[in-house]
Amino acid sequence: MKTSPGIVLTLSLVIALLAGCSRQGTLSGPQDPGTRGSDEAEVASALAAEPSYMDDEVSESPDKTALDDPASASADADAGLSSAEAAIRPLAFWRQIRSVERKFEIAFADTDTTGRPTTAIVTAHRFMLGTFNILVGDEVPEGSPPQAHVIHKPLADHAVRRLLLKRVPVPDATSARRAWRIVATSGVKITSREALTRIESLRVQSGPLDTTITDPLAFFRLRSIIKLDPLADVTLTATTLRNDDVVLLYLRDRRVRFHNNGDNTYSARFRVPDRTGLHHVGVNALSNGTLFDDVAPYDSQSWIEPYLVHPLQLAEGTPAD
Repeated sequence: MKTSPGIVLTLSLVIALLAGCSRQGTLSGPQDPGTRGSDEAEVASALAAEPSYMDDEVSESPDKTALDDPASASADADAGLSSAEAAIRPLAFWRQIRSVERKFEIAFADTDTTGRPTTAIVTAHRFMLGTFNILVGDEVPEGSPPQAHVIHKPLADHAVRRLLLKRVPVPDATSARRAWRIVATSGVKITSREALTRIESLRVQSGPLDTTITDPLAFFRLRSIIKLDPLADVTLTATTLRNDDVVLLYLRDRRVRFHNNGDNTYSARFRVPDRTGLHHVGVNALSNGTLFDDVAPYDSQSWIEPYLVHPLQLAEGTPAD
């Protein structure tokens, strides 16, 4: 019998959490080492039961992003970058992730009268190594067939996500048994090694919704995650430190380049999928040199934010706060 990818992810997550987690924080009361191990195992099980809160869908994608379309050329003109100023002429780019190291830190707090914690904050780290690949168009004599080559830049990305869990009474239980439940999640922040590129904020607008995110690692309570209607149009406005960055929208099924507004802001639109449940949308800011200079290093930061398409399905017993 074949094992589904979801099961592999779940088993790998449990093994990683139980074998490789780094324990941080202090408890406000005594805790038996045996119960501590039990709490770690139960937290790992709770996370494994909800893989959508660990897998952001988009950050490790090998999909290519094309840059040789008219909209891209227009965006370059808006940023004041002419083809004559660019060291290279990128046609497309993609990431190839060759290795992923995962590390989990669990901080327990808020002990009850038995000395067991009722709160756990899990910080999930991913360290990704690989290459950032650029398909570059070569200069050829007029009338000659087009030619291209690929530039490979070393990639070292560090992704961080936080999750908040509570140990709550089990509904309809015959005993006083409690179980760990995820009650909040952050977005994901992915930063390349020695990056100078920074996303300052992300504004999300759809119908009456108008909210601005300034900290991708701040918690969203599950009942307060951004909610979007199926097939609704969403406008995103990202702000970075520079007016010549290349900013891209990452969705599960495609990559779209933001329009450069020329004032450190970049805008894009997408349509919400007609699928209920938890989804993620990513914004990736690349330094201009990452794509338009063959010797400049890979310099990138991404924010990947969760959103819900109605209706919201929560595990039974999940507290409201």
